[in-house]
Amino acid sequence: MTIRHALGVYGVAALAIFSLPGCDTPPPASPPADPTLLSLEIPNTAFGANFSGITPAIAASAAGPATYFVLPLLTTAAPIVRVVLTLPANSVVSVTATDVAPGVTTTLPIVSPPTPSNPGPTTGFVYLHNVTSNSSTYYIRYPNAFQNSTSIRTAITATVGGVSSAPLTFVMSVLASTVTVIRVTANNDGRIVSTPPGIDCPGVCTFTFPATTGTDIVLTQSVTSNSTQFMGWAGTCTVAGNGNTCIVPLLAPGPAVTPGSPVVTATFRIHVNSAIPPAFSCPPAPMLAGLRWVSQPNCGSPPPLGATLQCDTVGYFCCGPSGGNNSPRCNGGNETAVTCSMDSLGVTRSNLTLRQPGGCYETAP
Repeated sequence: MTIRHALGVYGVAALAIFSLPGCDTPPPASPPADPTLLSLEIPNTAFGANFSGITPAIAASAAGPATYFVLPLLTTAAPIVRVVLTLPANSVVSVTATDVAPGVTTTLPIVSPPTPSNPGPTTGFVYLHNVTSNSSTYYIRYPNAFQNSTSIRTAITATVGGVSSAPLTFVMSVLASTVTVIRVTANNDGRIVSTPPGIDCPGVCTFTFPATTGTDIVLTQSVTSNSTQFMGWAGTCTVAGNGNTCIVPLLAPGPAVTPGSPVVTATFRIHVNSAIPPAFSCPPAPMLAGLRWVSQPNCGSPPPLGATLQCDTVGYFCCGPSGGNNSPRCNGGNETAVTCSMDSLGVTRSNLTLRQPGGCYETAP
């Protein structure tokens, strides 16, 4: 097959050569004009049907490639595009395309337009659809291996008489939002998961959600210890669900939309004791190396008759009319020692250690 002009390819390395039949092109006095990308179109359904144009944020040129946020092109077949180019006369065209993430480059053969009697290959090819005095239109179908590509780079070079132009390059990338969760925690507790799945922090705290996922995701917090208190959300989200969830907006599907990168902060802290009588103030439980705060102490099980847990800047103590020793801390009452025999839920514990002024701690895992 001999064709006057050349083509553009996306997603794999490809080399295509077109020439006039029986015509030897002498070397030009200067490099040939660079190829120009007039339009790039993607199909909504099947190959060759319902194509829609894409407008890049910047024009594709040798100086700076344009980025089109359109992938995945199709969810059920190899990527397909329709490219309209202007090319120098009598040019031989080289087209390279790369699946960026794995760095895979493949050569696409140039084939005759498919017909019912000669359908040609089913994947990984390019053919010339139409030539006018001003442009050439090509259909490009990429290999099946490119179906789940997140970014495909194409470079098109025109060669006349052995002299090559600068490459025309453009990139097609997945339209998606990369969501990042920052977890602020005093005791390594606190978990954030997303719906739909993707974020599960700690662990996976950054995830890219394709636009096909929907228009938003929901982040939900949870804690594993009653010593941990969730303080709230900050960043690109709308608080919902009594404060336990956060809705993060994503981009709606569509071409030529630059995706965002929302960042959400979830803050957890060591639980602030609230069971102390309001007449007393209790200092916050300090963080101790190798230990995790569990609960405030108690007055024993069972406690001395009438004993109540109290707190001052020194730490916790119990006061009652009987037991212990008379103490100024108890305003003439009897002070008894505190214990960590049970946690704040009343569950008997034998692994808790009293550390004043913080309270009852356990060894951190």
